[in-house]
Amino acid sequence: MQQRSRDNSKQQGMAMLVLAAMVGSVLIPMVGLAIDGSILFLVKTKLSASVDAAALAGARSLSVGLDLTSQTASATQTVNSYFNANFPNSYFGTTNPSVTVAIDESILKVRTVQVTGAVDSPLFFMRVLGFNSTRVSAGGQASRRDVNVMLVLDRSGSMLTAGACAIMANSAIAFVDKFTEGRDRIGLVTFNGAAHLDYAPTVNFKTQTPTMESMIGTLVCGGNTGTAQALNIAYKQIKNINEPGSLNLIVFFTDGLPNGIAFAANSLPIKTKADTRYGVGGNVSTLVATPKSTCTNASLPAGFIAQEGGDQPTGNTAGIMNSSGVAITSTSQPTVTSTACSYNGDANKMRLDISSIPASDAFGNSTTGYAAVETYPSGNYMNLLRVDTPTSIAKASKNAADNQATTVRLDGTFHPVIYCIGLGGTDPEPIDAVFMERMSNDPASPIFDPSLPTGMYVYAPSAAQLTDAFNKVASEILRLAK
Repeated sequence: MQQRSRDNSKQQGMAMLVLAAMVGSVLIPMVGLAIDGSILFLVKTKLSASVDAAALAGARSLSVGLDLTSQTASATQTVNSYFNANFPNSYFGTTNPSVTVAIDESILKVRTVQVTGAVDSPLFFMRVLGFNSTRVSAGGQASRRDVNVMLVLDRSGSMLTAGACAIMANSAIAFVDKFTEGRDRIGLVTFNGAAHLDYAPTVNFKTQTPTMESMIGTLVCGGNTGTAQALNIAYKQIKNINEPGSLNLIVFFTDGLPNGIAFAANSLPIKTKADTRYGVGGNVSTLVATPKSTCTNASLPAGFIAQEGGDQPTGNTAGIMNSSGVAITSTSQPTVTSTACSYNGDANKMRLDISSIPASDAFGNSTTGYAAVETYPSGNYMNLLRVDTPTSIAKASKNAADNQATTVRLDGTFHPVIYCIGLGGTDPEPIDAVFMERMSNDPASPIFDPSLPTGMYVYAPSAAQLTDAFNKVASEILRLAK
């Protein structure tokens, strides 16, 4: 019995020695490794988040300078500021922080900011094994694409009547302010019956005189709605900028339907034969016998025709009005004269001088298509598009605009994206949501084509919601640019 007790004591002593050895050589290092590993994980996570935030900020700051050298300097300063703000000094005892910044422009018009951050993270329990610290690093990157935006604003008479003109202008000013001087390029087209390039696209839209924001502040509303011409001018500016690698956009605002359409010189056909059509003055709702035009010139000048008084089956139609457009501070829609024509003294007598609406507008856009057209049912001009009803001109105007938008979307060189903003509650000819979705290739459009640039249609039921609508479009653009 005594011998067995002594043997048990020896075994227990040996176990204690083995346990002590394991605690010192295995368990303590394992616990230390777990604790130090957890700290390293927290440091790595914080470091990764910090370099990601710094890279995004650096990409945004690229808009400050035009040349790569100045943009690199600006980005580096911004990256360091954001890194220091997001990764506190001595976080979990870290030391020797370093940040490196590299900017790459291997893709045309796309600049990528690459950020690498590193710190020495202390080790606590692992010091028993002779390890005092370890270097932890993380990388992040963000890209910034050049942006060209043509802002197209409807300033027709319905905006004035509804008291929404100033609200729209302020919303547009807030939209412009979200873009960055020196990198983003923005231009402005406004339109009533005719469209006008009020601000050629520039990267200095906040500093040149006048600024774009101040220009928008002078905007006045009145007149018809010449949508196709406005889109055409904006599209031409995109092509003139000639940057296929940039994010090219048209942001189009309107509060109603197109009701004006421009034609080139010599394209409007003179009414050389008598027929029966809706009359003028007190006879706009009555079919009457009308003689051939009194025009003595051989052809008619360039200009636009429009409907007056709403999209009605009968009523006034007007022309030929100057299609060269007027500045943003004017609502003038003067007629262009043509020898001995009836419309010279009264624009509503246009239908006595023009036989029919041509097959295409001044920009080659077909006047047929999306909207069912109206034609003369009989007589010398049977089956041609009639000019004596407001609905006929409105449908031709809508078709021209729809076809112009199609041309923009199909551009395989510049890949323009169209964003549409529609305002409700102002116009007797309210927004056609399907038409706006078609123009922008919104996913909700019945003709949505995923192979073409996807735009967006945003509807503002009232003027009070316009700022939110413009902000939504701006946010989407800036998201795509990053």
